[in-house]
Formats: sequence, structure tokens, C-alpha cells
Amino acid sequence: MYLRPFLLNVFFSNRFIHAKVMHRGTSKVVSVASTNAKDLRNTLPSLVDDDACRTVGRLIAERSKEADVYAMAYDLRKGERIEGKLGIVIDTIKENGIIFVD
Repeated sequence: MYLRPFLLNVFFSNRFIHAKVMHRGTSKVVSVASTNAKDLRNTLPSLVDDDACRTVGRLIAERSKEADVYAMAYDLRKGERIEGKLGIVIDTIKENGIIFVD
């Protein structure tokens, strides 16, 4: 548990995508990206498509690195698999230099 202090949380609604990275011990939010944010809402053609997933993943990776976070974990919920939109977000974060630990 102490080897995975930073946890990725991704939420998908019908209208937007929201992701944040938190420190497990202190619950301090390290980075946040949402297609509901004013800067993205006005520039993305769709707030829930694959392109939006890639944008959120890239922003989370950049903002996490700015906060000196280079590794994080994602805890699967019951019955959840890393595929589809969640897979795109996580793959984009990995492509931008963040390591995922189990």
C-alpha cells in the first residue's frame, strides 16, 4: 500500500470526463483534468469521445509531472476492466511518461 501512494480516479458521465490524482495518505489532490473545465469545454468538439479521453489523459500526465508525481495506481472497481474510454485515458497517461504500479 505504501508503495502506491498516488491514486488515479476517473469518472465518466454522459456529458463529460473527469479525472484526478490523489495522494492516498493525505487525500490531497495532485492534479485534475475535466472536459467540463471552461478551457476544454469551448475547444473540444465532443466532451466524451475518444479524443476527449486522450486530452484528459495528456493533461493529467502533464499536471502530475509538474507536481513531481511520476507513478500512480488505478484500483479497478468490481467488474470493471481497463478497456474502452478508461483504457484510452490510462494508455495516454502512460504514453506521456507516467508509470502505473500494481
